[in-house]
This record gives sequence, structure tokens and C-alpha cells, in this order.
Amino acid sequence: MMKIKRDAGYVDRFRAYKVILDGDIIGEIKNGQQVEFDLPAGNHQLHLKIDWCRSNVVNFETAGSLVEFECGSNLRGIKLLFGFFYITFLRSQYIWLKKV
Repeated sequence: MMKIKRDAGYVDRFRAYKVILDGDIIGEIKNGQQVEFDLPAGNHQLHLKIDWCRSNVVNFETAGSLVEFECGSNLRGIKLLFGFFYITFLRSQYIWLKKV
């Protein structure tokens, strides 16, 4: 089982991130939402995507136990001024994703 919690933020408030596990879209997560997915045991790669931007890739292993993640937009505070820079040059860092 995998659980992902997205923080509530201003950027992308009305848009969902696609949840991509092992190269396949398995669902989406909206602003402030928490979602759960059943996973087979083994090694997996997880990342999130919105348009042409995405998060870092997190590799993890599950053996039937709960694996938890948190995510959100990197465009916070002063970084809002660098939105164009993120969507142009830091596309793989637009969303942050970490294992809890």
C-alpha cells in the first residue's frame, strides 16, 4: 500500500498532479488531497507530473507494508518570481516529492 499526501498551496491549486509509478499513470492527486494505492511487493519508481514539468524520481521497495510520501509545488514565497525559470530550466524540480 502506498499513501501520498499533497500539501495545500497557491500554485496549481485547481490542478491535479498525475501519479506515475514504474512509468504508468496510476491516478492523480489534487491540492490538499491524500490518496492511497495498492501496490505489488517489489522495487518501484515514483514521480509526479503536471504538463511538461515533474518531480524528482523516488526509488523505493515495498513488501506489503505501508509506504508514505509527501509532495507539493516548489514555487513558494519568493520562488514564485522564478516560475518561468522552473518551467523552462528546472522542469524536473517543479514538484517536490519525498518519502516520509
